[in-house]
Amino acid sequence: MITVVVGLDSSENLVFAEATGHAGTGKRGTDIVCAAVTVLLRTTMTALAGSGPVIEASTAGRGSLSFRVTAFSEKDELFLRYAARFLREGLGSLEREYPEAVALTFVSA
Repeated sequence: MITVVVGLDSSENLVFAEATGHAGTGKRGTDIVCAAVTVLLRTTMTALAGSGPVIEASTAGRGSLSFRVTAFSEKDELFLRYAARFLREGLGSLEREYPEAVALTFVSA
């Protein structure tokens, strides 16, 4: 199972996202659920990093990806709220379709 935790601040701005594990719905390297989670997280991370917020990313290898917003300005807040909504909608739809493969949690950060 892929466990995804997304942290939001009191204004619903995205603060961090971390995913660990494997979906187990396909062969290694071809699992569509793992690929979908990875694409959603990487796209969010890359878009944020290119728009203003300072992002720190890390991975412990396959089955692990995390990033944290370490600094942002007031003008970045709308983008960070949209990023949180993007992840809520995208990852949430995967969790609903593949409940045995994805567990999504949003926390206050």
